[in-house]
Amino acid sequence: MNDALNYVISFVLQIVSFLFVARFLLQACRVDFYNPVSQGIVKITDPILRPLRVVLPGYRNIDFAAFLAAVLSEIILIMSLTALQGGYAGGVGIILASGLLQVLMLCIRIFWWSILIVIIAGWIAPGNYHPALLLLHQITEPLLAPARRLLPAMGGLDLSPILAFLVLGVVERVLPQIFMSMF
Repeated sequence: MNDALNYVISFVLQIVSFLFVARFLLQACRVDFYNPVSQGIVKITDPILRPLRVVLPGYRNIDFAAFLAAVLSEIILIMSLTALQGGYAGGVGIILASGLLQVLMLCIRIFWWSILIVIIAGWIAPGNYHPALLLLHQITEPLLAPARRLLPAMGGLDLSPILAFLVLGVVERVLPQIFMSMF
């Protein structure tokens, strides 16, 4: 029974965290607000973020309220799973750092999967204008545009995702070590 409860709590809170991170990334990457997928994410997250924005307003295209909500949902996930297992989650600093680390790692995973889906969709259905694919193109563009400027043109072959995967992989491996060295 405890295993099933762990699964349900983990599933629900990870979905909540994903939605808040997606909302943060949509605004940070300046994705089309009128895209139906982004409208759905906004409608789902707005009841929680609207009151939170009164206390924590955004700056330019950075939605601090969505980022904080994602961190808080990860903290609740960590604490609830630890409590169900009868363990000790650690001090306040460790719990806050763990929640922040989990959100940053989720951002990296979202970028990684978005780039991969865009690549595969470009092979399978080139020129497809599905709203979800347009959204993924817009999310990945802030990472791929600088990589395209660094890499020379290769006769119609875009190698910028390889450089983006390399950078994301390095950050994904270095970030936990940075957080571990802090505590």
